[in-house]
Amino acid sequence: MERKEGKHMTTTMILQIIFLVTMYPLLFVIYFLLRNAGGVDKAYIYGATLKKEYRTETEVIEITKEYKQKMKRAMIVLAIVPIVSFFIPYMSINMTFWMLWLLVVCFFPMYYAAKANVKVQELKRKRGWYENYETSYVDLKIACVPRKVSIKTFLAPLVCSFIPVVVSFVVFRGYGYRIYPWIVATFGACTLLFYVAAVWTDKQKIMVISTDSNVNVNYARAKKKAWKSFWMWCIWINTVFTWFLFGLLFIRERFTWALIIGSVVYGFIIMSVTIVVLKKLNAIEKSYEDKKDIVDAADDDRNWIFGMIYYNKNDKHYMTQTRFGMGTTVNVANKAGLLTELFGIVALLSIPVVCIWMIMVEFTPLQVKVENDVIICEQLDVEYEIPLAQIKEYEVITELPDFIKVTGTGMDNQLLGTFEVYRKGMFKVFLNPQNDKFIYIVTEEQQYYIGGMDDAMTDEIIMIIQEKVN
Repeated sequence: MERKEGKHMTTTMILQIIFLVTMYPLLFVIYFLLRNAGGVDKAYIYGATLKKEYRTETEVIEITKEYKQKMKRAMIVLAIVPIVSFFIPYMSINMTFWMLWLLVVCFFPMYYAAKANVKVQELKRKRGWYENYETSYVDLKIACVPRKVSIKTFLAPLVCSFIPVVVSFVVFRGYGYRIYPWIVATFGACTLLFYVAAVWTDKQKIMVISTDSNVNVNYARAKKKAWKSFWMWCIWINTVFTWFLFGLLFIRERFTWALIIGSVVYGFIIMSVTIVVLKKLNAIEKSYEDKKDIVDAADDDRNWIFGMIYYNKNDKHYMTQTRFGMGTTVNVANKAGLLTELFGIVALLSIPVVCIWMIMVEFTPLQVKVENDVIICEQLDVEYEIPLAQIKEYEVITELPDFIKVTGTGMDNQLLGTFEVYRKGMFKVFLNPQNDKFIYIVTEEQQYYIGGMDDAMTDEIIMIIQEKVN
């Protein structure tokens, strides 16, 4: 029993470390992006337009003070709560805890910001602090600003990412770890996706902020340059990581640990670059704040729901600059923008569903039985049916090979799905790795490693096989 608990805790702790490194920093990123959303030096006050002469009014200062206090208290509580996860010994519940914590981290600051936006809007109506939005401005000189992103600029990293993908499939063809070249290919494809995103971002609308065309042109160039820098960094980082994965293919032992550590470092670097570039974009906005002398109809508060969701039927562009934090947001009045928003909502709503499914999987024991001379392996549903007449050979084993999951479930108390063994090929696996006995079965079409929820159940199946298979 001691061996089983130790193994369980080790796997859960690995998951805990991954969550802690990848998710926990997001709390502080979101907090520092939104804590000063009502600062007097910002382009907007909680996503609402407000003239500079009104920003030092007592009512505005009170709204800002209340918002900062609530944000600070929420951050302190959310920073302490993850301590609880270290006392959760089950993988599915641990993952559920972190997923729900992440949803709260993402939505609670937005809730406070939305309330502050409503208060500012009410104050504007009460005091008559509203702007007259009548005209949308177009500066034709912006259209003449050359594209910053070209295939020539990004050709080198694209080629460098393509090389390890091709070589991995050629060199490791027929080896045991056939799944890993596909991992390399996945990240190699990400380099191409980054390039597509760079081209797409470069074509997005740049806001007209001044009656001076030179100001608009320089503003457009600065933003395009910042975005180009961001995508270039992402592409080269992804290229280096693709080569890192390729190098791991030559290291059979410790592959999983190296992959986990490398992925964490990769995610941390990408996040750091994102923060740096978003700060640069924010600095650009600040530097041009005093040069903005146009009140554009497209910037009407009525086009913004709670100052966060952009809905403007008169704007045909897919994206625009966000009023909260840094970066861009989609126009949900645009079909593509609406689909993107709906996809994001569906993805968020699917998180609890996935968590519930994982809990059901982890706490539903594996059942192996024989009915009508057929071995039936089932958990939430029938997974495998192995007719006894088709068994060519079998073996009772006490040690499992080093499995690499291809598809299925790989928890502490169950391995279920298709797994690969180095230089031996693919296997169908259905067992509790914490047990001491397992059955290796070979049929005409497939190889299996199976076992029941405990050794007693496995022994029953062994006895039946010994009686009916010669």
